[in-house]
Amino acid sequence: MKPSTHNGYRTYWETYIKPRVSQYLLRDFTVAIVSNLLEDAAAVHHLNTDTAGKVRSILSGVFTYAMAKGHFPGKSATDNPASRALIPEAATEPRETVAATREDVKAILARLADEGMLVERAAVALIAYTGIRPGECRGARWSDWNRTAAQIRVERSVWHAIEGTTKTKQSNRFVAVTDELREILLALWKSQGSPIDGYILARSKGRCANLDNMAKRSIVPALSRCAVCKKAETDKHEGHQFRRDETLPLWPRWYALRRFHGTQVRHESGNSDTMSKALGNSRAVADKHYLKSTEVLPDVRKAVNDAMRGLSASC
Repeated sequence: MKPSTHNGYRTYWETYIKPRVSQYLLRDFTVAIVSNLLEDAAAVHHLNTDTAGKVRSILSGVFTYAMAKGHFPGKSATDNPASRALIPEAATEPRETVAATREDVKAILARLADEGMLVERAAVALIAYTGIRPGECRGARWSDWNRTAAQIRVERSVWHAIEGTTKTKQSNRFVAVTDELREILLALWKSQGSPIDGYILARSKGRCANLDNMAKRSIVPALSRCAVCKKAETDKHEGHQFRRDETLPLWPRWYALRRFHGTQVRHESGNSDTMSKALGNSRAVADKHYLKSTEVLPDVRKAVNDAMRGLSASC
């Protein structure tokens, strides 16, 4: 498995599963035992339904492997005790995700430009303009950018300090470079001494930047200034308390920029297939997780208008 997937599975195992299974032998597990395990985990850790579903999925994988190796009795998937376990009623609904707006992206890019934050501005622009994942953004290299074809080849991802392949085969793709993104990248490229290769979002010693640290240490402080003295929130504010300048945009987080891209492409193209190709996801995943429209989609509006035309015609 990819390091990020392995780390996630290990965390789920150690946090939600391992503390609740030590009193059982593998062969003793039933649907009821797995359902009770999920109920207890949901109650103790206040899980939402998505997280509870992931715990159940990991348990299902454990029993599928055990059945295949002859360590757990069962002849088919229906004998897997996790596959029929119930998602606990105590599990809450997952928090609704949002997409950044066009106004958000425009204001953030302008603010970072004013602050001279070329790397931060390029990171925001790469995800917002191309829809690549944060890990893919970290792995992007100057040699991946074909200026003649106005595109960037996406073929690697970086998790923590580990460089690897993209999430799926369909994630290997080319993404378009708009004129606006080109100007932002060129400014960063020139500031780095016009390198032939190396990470686009390079930091000291040529290693790629950590986007979580970048957001916490650079971007959020740049967007959180005092309305009175214009200083950062962490600075001293003599003679007054810090009061955030509400004219500055709030930081929407990296995946909100990716959702912005997906939603905008869906609106412009009129179909989900184009959006999924732009994001490197399946259509189902793109529609479920990245389409965050706040208005009727143009193709849907046209279809409804065409279908309903003539209903109110006078006799």
